[in-house]
Parts: sequence; structure tokens; C-alpha cells
Amino acid sequence: MTSPSLAPDCVVAGLLVMPHTPVLQRRTLHPDADLARSPVFSDARWDLHAALADRHTARQTLNWTRYPAELRHACKLYAFALVNVIEDPPRLLNARGAVPAVKTLVADLGYLHAFTAWLADRGTRRFADVTTADLDSYYRHVTDAMATSTSWRRKALVAVQRLHAYRQVLPEDCRLPAPRPWGGASAAELAGNQAVRRGENRASRIHPDVMQPLLSAALLVTDVIAADLIPTARRLTAMRRLAHQVAPSARRHQPQGAERRHVLQQHLEHLLPALAAHGHALPGLRDADQTILDLDGLTIGGWLDHTYLRKVPALKQTLNTCGLPIKADLLRVTRYSQIGARPWRDRPIGASELIEVLRHVSTACFLTIAYLSGVRTGEALNLRRGCITRDAKLGLTFMSGQQMKAGEGGRERSPATVPWVVTEHAARAVSVLEDLAIGSMLFPRGRFCTEEWFIDGPSLSRTPGCVSGDIAAFIAWFNTDIAPVTGHPVIGDDPDGKIIGPRLRRTLAWHIVRRPGGTVAGATQYGHVHTQVTTGYAGRADSGFLDEITFEEFLLRAETIHDDHQRLTHGEHVSGPAADAYRTRVAAGSRFAGLTITTQTQADNALANPALNIHHGALLTCVYRPQTAACRDEDDDNAGGGPAWPRCRPSCRNIARTDRDIAELRQHVGGLTADLAAPGLPEPLRQRIRQRLQEHERAIAEHHSSDVRPRADAGPGATS
Repeated sequence: MTSPSLAPDCVVAGLLVMPHTPVLQRRTLHPDADLARSPVFSDARWDLHAALADRHTARQTLNWTRYPAELRHACKLYAFALVNVIEDPPRLLNARGAVPAVKTLVADLGYLHAFTAWLADRGTRRFADVTTADLDSYYRHVTDAMATSTSWRRKALVAVQRLHAYRQVLPEDCRLPAPRPWGGASAAELAGNQAVRRGENRASRIHPDVMQPLLSAALLVTDVIAADLIPTARRLTAMRRLAHQVAPSARRHQPQGAERRHVLQQHLEHLLPALAAHGHALPGLRDADQTILDLDGLTIGGWLDHTYLRKVPALKQTLNTCGLPIKADLLRVTRYSQIGARPWRDRPIGASELIEVLRHVSTACFLTIAYLSGVRTGEALNLRRGCITRDAKLGLTFMSGQQMKAGEGGRERSPATVPWVVTEHAARAVSVLEDLAIGSMLFPRGRFCTEEWFIDGPSLSRTPGCVSGDIAAFIAWFNTDIAPVTGHPVIGDDPDGKIIGPRLRRTLAWHIVRRPGGTVAGATQYGHVHTQVTTGYAGRADSGFLDEITFEEFLLRAETIHDDHQRLTHGEHVSGPAADAYRTRVAAGSRFAGLTITTQTQADNALANPALNIHHGALLTCVYRPQTAACRDEDDDNAGGGPAWPRCRPSCRNIARTDRDIAELRQHVGGLTADLAAPGLPEPLRQRIRQRLQEHERAIAEHHSSDVRPRADAGPGATS
């Protein structure tokens, strides 16, 4: 695995670097890290996965054989510095963090490879031999490469700028020339890639007509279908785990031919006594009046080979003489819950199909948890067994886990970590995953019951790329196998393309802002979900979820102002004490239609602008001004946050009424009038309704009396 280095020992950042020096010396290692795979300096490959804070990322490996031989040692010293310079590291302009993350430095070194290949082609053997003229030539080489994107050019230039930034911690022969490459310009400016934005989640929202049936389908699977599958899944997992434990080592190397028959015979001879010792029976199925061996179930549960079990006499003889009982439908699902008027399935699910269906159940759980909690994709994938707790006094359900993009203390899973507050639907999905998982990770790496699932699954989670494929497979399966039988609406194609994890978080923010009274798959109101997800970690500044809410609020306000302006332009009448303020703000706010928002601060500043502080409610419009708001007290800490609708007062000076409000008010008056005519109405309620009717009728009359537009049903010169 290792090879001795011919280069002399040297010191980097106060660390003596020798061939067998461990690479990961000053990085915090994950508790689940496999230290046996931790690299040393002379290794041809450095596996840096142990230093990743999360478990859902693919392995981060540096392959040094790709780099030119004459510059390879210098590149390794530079990479060693990137990994281990933790205290006061060099920092690039506009860098997001002080210390480059492992994924960042691996990606950066990939772009540096292009620079080293270019230098090697020019005969340069040391970074110290590079001149300012060479760097200018490389800049022209990168920017003239028209086949590459501006993003690629920016990253290629950043890689060189970072190498230069670390020159003081490297040996002299590894240092680029002292002057900063290409002056003080950023790589984005140099590459013409200045559209790089970091403030807003650029993932597009999932269309509401797609999200509603998708979430409904996920809840149907987690709440109903999963319960039918879990008992059989437990038995399958237990047998398969035992099969992996007793398998001979040669079984893992996929032997062929006669060797394969020998290894399978040996495996079976180990497995059958182990099954007997643990009280397991052999899987069977009913054939007329007898129970016969379920070869499909034994193949999957025992990690065997279906063809060899049928054709090799020695294997058949071993099974026939083992003495184990055969239990019908041990690894088959045959009973199904009713959904509507009929069961969701009308034929058995064998072991091989069950594995694929369990994949869909896990995906349904991911959709439910990620969407209803507002967590990031990586945060959902890193959830572990026991993450759900409940507080009976508060009546809240908490979900704790590793929090991405938070401070060091926020990433640790401990009682001090601020949890997410989640719905019971999310908690139920976690419970389903705990029944299916073989270790602590709720979304283990690999497919169900595969070797990877048993080996890596307990400590590594699925990657976001795999989950994207899982979502597509879930939709196809549900639309084909479940929707036609249950009458559930099919999940349509989203107009913005493939549904991936990051789009769920943005979509939830949209629904919370646009449809606060709407229902979540016929169960929970989005307003309620908003209250829950912002109570715990999701409501903290470092969670990022409030940023999503703020951007959606800005977009809604801007669109509303634009619509209001169009209606005023076409003659809509406005009445009420704040009518003049409404017209002034709408006129001023129309300029927001062309405003570009790229950061959280810009969105906050825009929302604080009075021109956007118009709120359309039920029956009236609030032209909000904290100083005159009847719904706010003088000592109200949230007075600047907008109207408190439950405390709205008809006498408030912030009220304006548009023609739209009056139309709704007329309908409301009709409903109150009908209520007043109902027999047996208590007198206090009758008086309250009469008072409201008087207030509403007065508002309607004032609206019409102040309207000087010609009426369509009046003669010439008439006014309303």
C-alpha cells in the first residue's frame, strides 16, 4: 500500500514530514472512522474520509499517481499543509470558512492538477521556478480555453491562488513567486464568473401539483404500507445478517465454476447449524396441501445462489438432511391493509421483490422527514437511531442530529444541541427506519441486504446522488404499483426537472409562506408546520431555514405589490383610513418588480422597506405601520414583524379596503345574516353577530360612498 519517498524529510506547519507520517494529524476525526484506512504521507492514495464531519459524502480520495512525477512530492506537501494548518490558516478573498473543508481541498487539488500538468509540459520541475510571466501565461491558457465553462476557469484560478496563499508554510522549493497571482482580482472576476451567489438556495421549487401527491404518497407508504412489510423485513434481515457472519472468506471474492460450488457448499454447511442455533426455520411456501422450500427466500435470506441450489445435488442433499423445519411464508408478505375499499396489493411479495420495495419505503421516509422538518439533505441522511424524543409537558416532538453549516458545538449530537421540532408524521417515519436499519445510521449506505449494506451501512449513510435516484424509482413504483390499485392520484412530472433532496426544503418554505392555511397531505396545516420547524434548530440563524422563508416572503410581497399596482392602474377603488398610504406605497413598491436579491441581508432590508409592508388578509388589507397598529402593544418586541392578525381591530388606522376586500366582506355578511336567522342562537352570540354586521355594513357603505367612478348601471353624470 505504501512506497518509500526518495525526497528528504522536511517540516510543514511545525510537523516533521517523513514517509510514514500520518496525514490526518490535526483534523477532527469522525467517531465512526476506520483508523486502519488512515493514510500516511508516502501512500499513493490518501483516503481522507475519516476527517469528514458527515457520513453521507462519497469517499474523498487523492490519487497522487495522476500528478506529474517531478511535482508530485511538492503537491503532497501542499496537501499535507491544507489538511493540517488549522490555527490561523491562510485565507482567500471571499472564502466562506477559515479552514478549507475536506471536500473543498480535494476538489481544489483536482483543479491544481491541471496547473501541474501544464507546468510539466513546459519543463518546470519546481514551484519555486515558476515566474510571474509563467502565471500570466497560465491565466491566458485558462481563459482562452473556450470549451470550458466560466465556473471551471474560476476554480482553476482559485486552485493556483490558494497554492500561493500557503507559500509561507511550505518549504522554499515549493513556493510560488511572492507577488500575488494576477494582482488583487478575485478568481471570479478574472474568469468572468461573477454570478457566483451564496445567499440563496438556488434549487427550484417543486410544483404544488407535484408536491402534494408526492407527499401524500410518502405518508401513505410510511403510515400504512410499511407496517405490512416490517415483520417480514425483520426476519429477512436477521437471516441475512447471520449468513454474512458465518460465510467463509472466499464467499466475498465471487468465486466461479467448481470453486464457487465448493464455497457455496461450505457456506451452506456453516449456515444451517447457525440457523438452528438461533431458532430460525427455513423459508417455505404453500403448494396445494403441502409446504415446500422457498428457494427465492433461502437464496436472499441465506446469501446463496438460486441456480446452484436447484441444480447441484450435493446442496439439495444438505438441505434435505439438515432437519430444520420449513415455515410457510416466512420471508413472503401475504397480508395487506385496506386503502379505501380494497387492499393495496393482491399477490404475495417474495424476498427478492421485498428488498426493492423496502428501498421505496426508505425513500418515503426520507421524503417525509426532509420535507416536514425543513432539514438539509445531508442532515436527514446523517440521522441516527434514537434521534426522536418527546416532551410531554411541552407537547413537542424533537429530532436531534448532526447539523450542517453550524458551529462546532452545533454539529455534536448531545443534549446541549438544539434539536428540530418535528411533526408526528416525521417521528413515525423515523420509527419505520429504526425497524429497518441494521446499525445506528437510519439511511445506511448500499442497497438492502447487500454486502455493502452490512459492512459500510452501520457507519456510512447513503449519498445525495443515490437518494435522487431513489426518489425517481419511488415515483415510478408508486405510479405503477400503488396508485392504480388504491385510486391515489399519480405523481406527475415536475416542470423544472428531476426531484432532488435540496428542492424539498425550498418547497416547504414556499408552502409555508404562500399557503399557511393549506393542508399537508390532508393532515397538518402549513401554518402549524411553520410554528414547529421554527421552534427548535430550524428557527436559529445558523440553520439557514429562516433564510428560505425570508426569500419566499420577499418574492410574495414583490409579486403582490406588482398585482396591486396593476389593479390600481386599471381603476380599482380603495377606501379606509389607510387608503392614501396604500396608494403611496403601491406606487413606490412597483420598483421592486425588477430588483435582484442575491443575499440574506438584501432580502431582510427589502422586507423592512415600508413600500413592501402591505399585507392582504381576510376581509381587509393592512398597510402596516407599527406606531399606529392596534394589534401591537408599545412593549411588543415583534412589532416590526408585521400585523398580528388574531388581534386585528376594526378601528385600526392601518386598515384599507380594496374592491377585492369588499367582495369578500359582502360574502361574509351573507353568512353572518344566515347565522343570525338560525333558531336557538344564544343571545350573547346574537348580539356579537349584530355588532359585526353593523361594522361590516358600515365599511361597505363607506367604500361605495367614497367611490366616484361612474357606475355601469347609471345614466350620464351619475356617481356611485
